[in-house]
Amino acid sequence: MKIYSVIKKGELHPVYCEDFLISTYVGESYYMGAVLDGCSSGEDSHFASALMGKLLKKISKDISQQERLLFENPPLSAEKIAVKMLKKMFWELRDARKHLGLTNVEMLSTLILMVYDENEKQAFIIAIGDGMVAIDGKVTEIDQDNMPDYMAYHLNHSFDQWFQKQEHIYRVDQPKEISIATDGVDTFRTHKTDNPADFSPIDFLLLDNSLENTQNMLTRKANILHKKYGYLPADDVSVIRVKF
Repeated sequence: MKIYSVIKKGELHPVYCEDFLISTYVGESYYMGAVLDGCSSGEDSHFASALMGKLLKKISKDISQQERLLFENPPLSAEKIAVKMLKKMFWELRDARKHLGLTNVEMLSTLILMVYDENEKQAFIIAIGDGMVAIDGKVTEIDQDNMPDYMAYHLNHSFDQWFQKQEHIYRVDQPKEISIATDGVDTFRTHKTDNPADFSPIDFLLLDNSLENTQNMLTRKANILHKKYGYLPADDVSVIRVKF
């Protein structure tokens, strides 16, 4: 497995990057990747995405330490691991709201979460809010007209009620490649007029295989977009790309 990632601040956010990115393992055989984007019309949006990201990171460590969960017979699927993480985060967000005296507008962040089971070669992806998912060469844009149905809106309800209403869920058997990205990936703009007419920053980051043998492929691609093609993102952008 090859894992690449990049996070880049957009031109419209001169002070804080409102995105957050996590790439880690849960136990020895489950990979977890997530990209988060704080709502620009919220309050302290960088805090919202970081809060959810830090909670996910903590939860992944907690599950890793609970060996009985990772060695159940039959083993837990990627989907069950992901749902367990989301459910725990749902409750921890409720606790954080109470303990820190937060309002909903201080907790608004999108989330695209991917969990991959290396043993079963299965991936589970859920997108909560806008972003992009690319699976084996097919790019899907999740666009809610800049009105994402944030998890924070539903903290007074039950997790099961909220989860049953989620529509952007992908279950993939034996994937060859998956990319997840915040919607900032669609905001690259350039003033150069001599770029190839069919050149696409989205395809370059999510699909193009050049530099795949370098560990920092996406970081180098982001630099090439700027220095060679003049592209910079208006919005913050986070991308995780995994080749299986």
